[in-house]
Amino acid sequence: MKKTLSWKKYVKIRTIGFLVLFFSLHAVQAEKNKLPDAKTKIERIALFKNGLGFFTAAAALPENEKIVRIGQLPVPSFGTFWVGYGKDVKVRCLVTSMEDWEERFPLQNLGQILQANAGRRVMLRTGPGEKDVLEGVIIQETMEPAVPEPPNPYFMHSGQRQNQNDPNLSGVPAGTILLIKTDKGTVALNASAVIRADFAAGAILATSSIKQKRPSIRLELDSPASGKKISISYLARGVTWAPSYLIDLSDAKTAKFSAQALVVNELADFSNIMLELVTGFPNIKFGEVSSPVAMSQSLAYFLNSLASGRTENARRGQNMLTQQALLVNAPVFDALESIPEPGYSTAAAGTVSEDLFLYPVENFTLKRGETAWLPLFTAEMAYQHIYTWKIGDFLDPEDRYRPDAGRADGKTAEEVWHSCRLVNNLKMPLTTAAAEFVTHGAFTGQDICYYTAPGAETTIRINRAMNLLAEEAEVEVERRRNAATFHGYSYDLVKVRGELKLRSRIDKPVKVEVSKELSGQVLEMLPAAKDVQTAKGLKQVNTKHALTWEIELKSGAELKLSYLYQVYIRD
Repeated sequence: MKKTLSWKKYVKIRTIGFLVLFFSLHAVQAEKNKLPDAKTKIERIALFKNGLGFFTAAAALPENEKIVRIGQLPVPSFGTFWVGYGKDVKVRCLVTSMEDWEERFPLQNLGQILQANAGRRVMLRTGPGEKDVLEGVIIQETMEPAVPEPPNPYFMHSGQRQNQNDPNLSGVPAGTILLIKTDKGTVALNASAVIRADFAAGAILATSSIKQKRPSIRLELDSPASGKKISISYLARGVTWAPSYLIDLSDAKTAKFSAQALVVNELADFSNIMLELVTGFPNIKFGEVSSPVAMSQSLAYFLNSLASGRTENARRGQNMLTQQALLVNAPVFDALESIPEPGYSTAAAGTVSEDLFLYPVENFTLKRGETAWLPLFTAEMAYQHIYTWKIGDFLDPEDRYRPDAGRADGKTAEEVWHSCRLVNNLKMPLTTAAAEFVTHGAFTGQDICYYTAPGAETTIRINRAMNLLAEEAEVEVERRRNAATFHGYSYDLVKVRGELKLRSRIDKPVKVEVSKELSGQVLEMLPAAKDVQTAKGLKQVNTKHALTWEIELKSGAELKLSYLYQVYIRD
């Protein structure tokens, strides 16, 4: 009878010790490369808010080589992948092809260790008793491979496995059955029941691997260009930035306007790069269409995407600032005045590229999976408090009179907003971003600051003005039935009188701006208002007008505004 090995002659592996050891390991990639590498390093990124970035990378060419492997790169947008090189570098072409790739990673549990070491003799313990011991040889079973960390979705990869039944692709989920050949026969055992495994002396296999093919780029030269540099530029996804503003209104006339940026990186590690945060409205026609150089799509899919200008998964509503908070006036606490307010020095000079402004951040370092908060600048801007009331046009696009048509979101209550109106005195534009207001350290409101050119004026809402009451009404004064026919439809000519009322319960005088849109011919305004005829009515039966009153309303005072107009209304 075969002699049983003693426990001392086994390599012991306990469940807890195994997990501590192997969960601390990182995935190891072993690549079989026959070509020398020209390793690229990202040196500059111009970052847009829609998740696209313009990347510039550089690499030095190895010595005495005419064919060089550049390797994998982020998936570029179509029409944006370019290679730069000097006159003394004779480039023949770049070719993307599939390369063999093997990824090694640590096994995740004791069941995987046992299956990976099939053919080895092992002593298993399933409990504390003497009968809870099983000795034998592990029998290999066909199984699904363990799954390593998912590939970076922004890099070129195939996502396809090969050799699904390769016994080296060991992976055993919880509850998998182990087959152990003992001296008395074969035993089927639940892998999760094993609390310790003792192997005979010798190294054990604690990692597994997956073999794949993935796209890789090679550069072919007419002649070697030892040590010469090449640059690679492209638009790619995987990094974005989100700006926000803090506006301190503690001073009655001058606001402290501070800016910050959040940079979210899901692409790659960046080390001491030049980062440029782009402000403006970039026109990127094929930003959603992947370049064929990445080999990430079929030819038919590429042609379909090219025709439509975007992929099926194109992002819609790129403006990240789609929600607006409605807040009541926040109280001010004197105790908060001692808290230091943000001060980020002055705005950087930046550069202008056609219609875009690039805000520079030098020596920027950020690892993949990290988010960076960057203070940008603090500036002083003259401002004024203003209360705005906007009333929409009651005539719908089909020239039918509907009093609720001009109300925001169908609401019946009139909305008067306490707002901040300031002038951008910087030499750069203010990009669209969230704007938070504070007064003496207390939070008072948040809304959106829309794109504002240098020297331009912008109005940002702070809160609903609950202590400024507004009422509006329109009444029909006169009607001529079937007064005219337009486009085959009969129209009545109606004369309408409107009345707007404001009553202040604010304990100080306030500046109020009332805006009313209407269709037709304005006959009378009391008091006089600024009347601007807008382009909205160029192709309509009725002209479009925007009436604006700017008034000062004293505490406790009531104000009445009126207007008279006539309009063609469809039956």
